[in-house]
Amino acid sequence: MNRKYDADLINKLPLLTGKGSWHTNDCEGRYTSLHLSDGPHGLRKQDEDAKTNNDSYVSTCYPTASCLASSWDRELVAKVGDSIGKEARRADVSVVLGPGVNIKRSPLCGRNFEYYSEDPYLSGELGTAFIQGVQKNGVGTSLKHFAANNQETRRMTSDSRVDERTLREIYLSAFENCIKNADPATVMVSYNYLNGYKATENRHLMTEILRDEWGYRGVTVSDWGACIDLTAAVKAGLDLEMPGSGKVHLNKLKKDLEEGRITEDEIRPAIRRVEKLTEDYSRKETTVEDGTDPHEIALKAALNGAVLLKNDDGILPLSPGAEINVIGELARTVRFQGGGSSHINTRPQPHIVTEFENAGYRVNFAPGYRIDSSLPDESLEKEAVRLVKNGCPTFFCGGLTDLAEGEGYDRTTLDIPENQIRLVNILEGTDIVFLSFGGSPYKVPFIDRLKAMLHMYLGGEAVAKAAVMLVSGEVVPCGKLAETWPLDLADTPAYKNFAGDSSEIRYEEGVLVGYRHYDTLGIKTLFPFGYGLSYASFEYSDLKIEKSDASDEEMVKISFRVRNTGKYSGAEIAQVYVENPDDGFTRARHELRGFEKVYLEPGEERTVQVTLNDRAFSIFDTSLMRFNKAAGEYEICVGSSIGDIRLRECIRIEGKDYRSDKTGTGTDLFIGNTECDLDHVIPGRYSVYNSLSELSERSWLGRIMLKIGLKVAYSMYKGKPEDDPEVMMTIETVKDGPIDCVILQSGGIPYSIAELIVKQANKRR
Repeated sequence: MNRKYDADLINKLPLLTGKGSWHTNDCEGRYTSLHLSDGPHGLRKQDEDAKTNNDSYVSTCYPTASCLASSWDRELVAKVGDSIGKEARRADVSVVLGPGVNIKRSPLCGRNFEYYSEDPYLSGELGTAFIQGVQKNGVGTSLKHFAANNQETRRMTSDSRVDERTLREIYLSAFENCIKNADPATVMVSYNYLNGYKATENRHLMTEILRDEWGYRGVTVSDWGACIDLTAAVKAGLDLEMPGSGKVHLNKLKKDLEEGRITEDEIRPAIRRVEKLTEDYSRKETTVEDGTDPHEIALKAALNGAVLLKNDDGILPLSPGAEINVIGELARTVRFQGGGSSHINTRPQPHIVTEFENAGYRVNFAPGYRIDSSLPDESLEKEAVRLVKNGCPTFFCGGLTDLAEGEGYDRTTLDIPENQIRLVNILEGTDIVFLSFGGSPYKVPFIDRLKAMLHMYLGGEAVAKAAVMLVSGEVVPCGKLAETWPLDLADTPAYKNFAGDSSEIRYEEGVLVGYRHYDTLGIKTLFPFGYGLSYASFEYSDLKIEKSDASDEEMVKISFRVRNTGKYSGAEIAQVYVENPDDGFTRARHELRGFEKVYLEPGEERTVQVTLNDRAFSIFDTSLMRFNKAAGEYEICVGSSIGDIRLRECIRIEGKDYRSDKTGTGTDLFIGNTECDLDHVIPGRYSVYNSLSELSERSWLGRIMLKIGLKVAYSMYKGKPEDDPEVMMTIETVKDGPIDCVILQSGGIPYSIAELIVKQANKRR
């Protein structure tokens, strides 16, 4: 039965879908159209007619989240957010698409450089700081990718199967922290399925948890192309699909409204929320009077995020004036950011060799290897070997190249390129300092040959200068790892079920992710979570614990003293872990529950205070469907890393005795569509949710369109190799993205082609 609705509702329906790639709909001038722009580590503003991913305006490139997280510095992350917010305001951008707080389930995830940590508490604290920094400028943020979007392989068509306890304790906790403490303007809902439902159609995720439990009142927006059925999405709790779908989805929504498949009462709340977003973030004026230099903020962030991993015999710092060898193409072609939607077009910056020379070092340079291939180049190797025979200290610049990691694809190994490994191993008669670049951990088979190792992560546009300032001792390293560096891929928690052949990703490791896995199971690591050296040294003492009740919540107040016992000024990141009692169910041995960064002059001592609430001693009880305190004897552990605990003291916590009643402690409750099977689609069940790769197996037109799509994609990037990050991301989207998304973003192919391909695939042979 067709229903008639008032013109007001019909006129406002376009608010629920974007206008073009980057703007909200103005409903023919009734509202201000907001510009949304990528921006986790810098503003990537594009015009609507931009042809490729990297066709964007010039802006400041700050360190990626993996580097920022290693600073463990809430105030600094907020400053970076503030600086990005100011740039966005000047550029008339209303919403910055970040931060990303997804958990690093595996070090192989190609997009890990965009995420903070393997730990939800640290991720949530830094995500909160970033949001607050951006939004103080009247610019909104988009907290992403909600949720359980932890791999790039088939990211648009895979199903994350996560039990409810693991989902709440690990994968949603950082989002919850940000929602409750920073109130982001929008939440970006991810591509993947979660427990059998596409995330953009998952009511349990978007309505029951996000809105009903956490009280979120902002806008939920789809990741770009993640919304396929706008009616189903709005019914589940999505407010805004991006980008625009050429009215394809909107027309279906109108038809579904007329025919009763969705009601006015289900649509109105979404409209009101988008209206409020438009009202709150419409630009009144774009001028921002501010004396801060964005580049200097990027430099400070790079300095604080670098991690000194090894420093035998105090070879660092090395004073300017010394003669040094610099080996490695990454010294000349510095890798300071990742590829994909976060790629920033930044101003040219000096490279490592130039920065060493500017600082007063006498530099001998040889590239040693190529970065467009992992194969050794004998001529380059011979040049490097000849160079280091002078006996000077050698700074080897290496790590992960663009070929290894980026959006849209995952790594398949923990190894760095073969040409780097071989070159390090044949360099003789020199002390090697490894200047490391990359967004994720990797194996270091030559670690014993190194005198020192300084990991710069992807440190933004100022990373070269930051590296030299740290080497010289002008600034003392203070970063600590926000993720574990494993010894071997087989040691990692998701080794057996990450980015495999199946579209169903089973999170069988449960709550034992990251250091929770290595620490609980006693697995040795290359570098533990929270680890990082300094030129200074620090001593901990005088641990005190006080319990008090406040507003029906038990607060545990912790204080201890930290003293700088070295000769350099420096910062120490003091970490507070809770050691959980062994109650006979799966629970991490230690969990990070607090941290503070303290700056100390030589000989200076300060008291550090950290307060823990009930959540620090709770599990998510699936029988109660809420976090609940677990009674028992806990140990408060204070230290410099998960592997270097300096102070301990026991404390008794009252709560439910799970030792005697384990109801609600299991990791076997899955809330979702258990009958969803993405691996075994049969004729009659293919739809526009399926990828061209899947559909082409049963449709001759699908095979033709896949070939055309790949040919067009390659032609967009003439001159670039097939393994270029931007090319790889585009190709993976064409092959593995839902055909709905591929056709709508193709730039003119009729949607009827997608429908015909689906019809062919559904014919029984």
